[in-house]
Amino acid sequence: MINFVKKTFGGAALLALLAGGAAAQGNEDGCLAPSDMRDKDVKRHGAVLGPESGLCLSDLDFEENGLKWQITVIDNTKQPNGPTIYLLHDNENAAFDTAIYSVLRYGGKVIAVEAGDSRTHQNQDPNRNFGMTKKATASCKEMRKRPAPLFTQFLLDLRNPRISFFLTLHNNANGHTGNGGSGGISAARTSAVMSGFMTEVAKTDEDDAILLAGTKPFEQERRAKRAAEFFLERGVNVIYEHVIPERNDCSFSNYVVLNGLGEYFNIEAEHGHLDQQKAMLDLLMTFHRIRVRNKSVQ
Repeated sequence: MINFVKKTFGGAALLALLAGGAAAQGNEDGCLAPSDMRDKDVKRHGAVLGPESGLCLSDLDFEENGLKWQITVIDNTKQPNGPTIYLLHDNENAAFDTAIYSVLRYGGKVIAVEAGDSRTHQNQDPNRNFGMTKKATASCKEMRKRPAPLFTQFLLDLRNPRISFFLTLHNNANGHTGNGGSGGISAARTSAVMSGFMTEVAKTDEDDAILLAGTKPFEQERRAKRAAEFFLERGVNVIYEHVIPERNDCSFSNYVVLNGLGEYFNIEAEHGHLDQQKAMLDLLMTFHRIRVRNKSVQ
């Protein structure tokens, strides 16, 4: 058991596991069969996630602040140097399906919060649970118990540090509340925090976009402007999130940007828009020059 944790996740994550009383489940090589995983999303993909796929599946548990967290890890052991994808909401099926496509096609790893197909876990939104200190999390109204250093460091330690950017996948509801819809994310909307940019080279859905984040206004973020131009010219909408400490909401994007950990990207797609989300992921991989490892995966 401990050898598996050491081998797969290294010293920092092992310390987090031991400090939090965490447990890792697996067979002799530290990997579970799809049928043995508790995550229903994994079982949906059981036909392509078996041993012949080169993927190692594992369940990890730990507890912090009275919350018992369950994490699903899908690791491409044949092609480990691809991107790490974070899935923080367990009710977003197209995002999970896109992540499976990515880890099989480009390698790397998927880290998913298991919450029984719910967006929240024990009344806590996992994507509002990032923060190391009371001071840093003081403004986070949606964080149930502050701070959450174990949760934060544990998820960071699982990531492949060879890839410089951070990547999450999310699904959202149709439209936004400002135009009669029910969602909160839209490339057709601009607010004090989010600036939306609809591409002019294709007819697209406002709910499908690549989200960028930075600590400066968009006009001053050179990297974000370069990325936005790349995606908009290729028919993909863009949303830019301006992150400042006073508005920190303890989301993953806020934590990554405020702590200078690297570039943050989130591929947003409306629930059910699997093809659109996969297409945006392919374009993001092209932007970062991540090469295809398995061309047979479509």
